Amino acid sequence: MTDGRSGSPHFRVSRIAPGVWAAIARDGGYGLCNAGIVDLGGTTVVFDSMLTPTAGMALRLAARRCTGRAPDVVVNSHWHGDHIRGNSGLAPAVVVSTRKTRDLIRTKGVDQWNSDLREMPRALAGLDAPESTTPVLERAMYRGWFEGTLRVPRSFRPTPPNVTFDRELTLAGTRQELEVRTFGGGHSPSDVFAFLPERGIVFLGDLVSVGLHPSTGDGVPARWRSILRRIVGLGVSEALPGHGPVGSADDIRRMERYLFDLDRLARAALRRGDSEVELRRSPVPTEYRSWRFSAFFLENLIHSFRLAGGRATSPG
Repeated sequence: MTDGRSGSPHFRVSRIAPGVWAAIARDGGYGLCNAGIVDLGGTTVVFDSMLTPTAGMALRLAARRCTGRAPDVVVNSHWHGDHIRGNSGLAPAVVVSTRKTRDLIRTKGVDQWNSDLREMPRALAGLDAPESTTPVLERAMYRGWFEGTLRVPRSFRPTPPNVTFDRELTLAGTRQELEVRTFGGGHSPSDVFAFLPERGIVFLGDLVSVGLHPSTGDGVPARWRSILRRIVGLGVSEALPGHGPVGSADDIRRMERYLFDLDRLARAALRRGDSEVELRRSPVPTEYRSWRFSAFFLENLIHSFRLAGGRATSPG
């Protein structure tokens, strides 16, 4: 069920269960990633704060409309900019992450922000150029990503978490409890998910995307697959991915299969003696051809190829 009162140009809000909502990023908006809103009873939690302070402020308003109170706690699933740059828009909420994620936000998060400021003007200008390789149906999504970033003041710096944990943190209210947990790093060096055990609802960050290619370049797919299998074992009924619509345990399994297929294709190329140059001619497998963020597939395949021991240049 969609709650139009709680939406914005950056996302739409859907009620998943009593006291639980999904904020699904809109194409062209400045949110890019999804967020979760949970009313624990006397405590409102937001899972991931989206791409920009603008989207973060809209998320704060949506949380108040859904739960009757402004967010008390914001959970950052990992350090990537589209999941943490809205932190400042949700102030004065407490921001929670693993210790490693906080350290990465303060270092790599700042470096990524500076890199985006340098590179995105050209990327935005070329999005609709005749030579653009970005599929037409994906351009609104990329335009919101690039424009949203470039409309943030240049003086902006990511707001790091001010509360950290190592393995698990339970957030308890008068109505329900949210288990904020990490099984280590898979998509990134440290990935957090949040689980409502009584409802079987899990918030996954970029451990899972539904209908979009993930980005694997900052992660270790073998560990990632293990994390996904452990999460399925918790008893998941509904899953909010980092990108795409609300899914289920089947979508978690599908992401595990995608990562397996990348490894399988990379190792087959290695046995053939292919180089990265040759590998870059690989087509997207039929099963994943309709997925968006299509440009990520070859980069993901190359990452798996390198992890398997592949080399960058042709033999001889």
